[in-house]
Formats: sequence, structure tokens, C-alpha cells
Amino acid sequence: MEEIKVERLQPSDAPEIERLFREVWPRATEYPEEWRRKRAIPREKILEEMEKGVYYFGIRKEGKLVGVYKAVPRGEEVLGEHQAVAPEWRGRGLAVAMYRQLLEFAREKGFKRVVVNILPDQAASRRCVDQLGFRKRGEPWEQCRGMWVQTYEKEVEG
Repeated sequence: MEEIKVERLQPSDAPEIERLFREVWPRATEYPEEWRRKRAIPREKILEEMEKGVYYFGIRKEGKLVGVYKAVPRGEEVLGEHQAVAPEWRGRGLAVAMYRQLLEFAREKGFKRVVVNILPDQAASRRCVDQLGFRKRGEPWEQCRGMWVQTYEKEVEG
């Protein structure tokens, strides 16, 4: 199997990040429309987040950005969120590679734990967090009107 390399994205990558978000989020019908609109953010917002200390990471295949997520520092923990994988690249291990890289990033930066929020009935995301040893934190909660998520966390080793 081909190696999946996750790289830190730079401000110059903002147009490609925007393109991928606009490709993925409108089609993510398991989420409420209001949430999908919020997730298809423009490059200006991406750049603003980068300037405020949010890290973006991605995977390129055939010269094109096909996977992305962001790491948001929050005190002793880092939140992994906004993960998007191009439809034609799903089911190939990109999400797991991004979660693994998030754990490594957290270790390198000295965070104590990694936190992610997933839809409780989203099987692919559940497999990722289960495979990597994340544990449920608390009860499901309403992140957006009508959208319940479950928080998972994993202590950072080393």
C-alpha cells in the first residue's frame, strides 16, 4: 500500500483548502445544511485562522489536495476538526493517517490530549477513533441545532 504523507499547510495553500471544503461540505448530507454552509469557509477565513494559531494539515495525491483537517490549540489539549476528504479518495486510509498525524503533532507540541467530535452514527469516523484508542468523553451534545456529536479524547503518549 502506498504511503500516505500528511503535511502542514501554509497560507499559500488557502485557495486549495477552500476548493476542497467547497467540494466536500455541500455534499456531506449527514450534517444539517446550516453546518455544511459554515464548513465551506473562504480562503480569507482560512488565512485569518492560520494567523490566530490554527494549524492546517493536508494530504496531496497526484499533485492535488485531497484531504485536510485543522488542529486548534486549546490550553493543554488540541482539537482536531473540520476534516474533509475528497469523495474519490474516501475509503483509502486518509482519515486514519490524518488522525495519526494529529496525535504526533500533539506529542511534538507538548499537548496532553487530543480531542475530536464526531457524529455518533458516522461509522467511518467511529472506526478511526476506535482503531487509534480514543475514548468517549461525556455524553453526546448538540453542536449545531439538530446535530448531536460525541466527543472523543486520547491522552498523548511520550
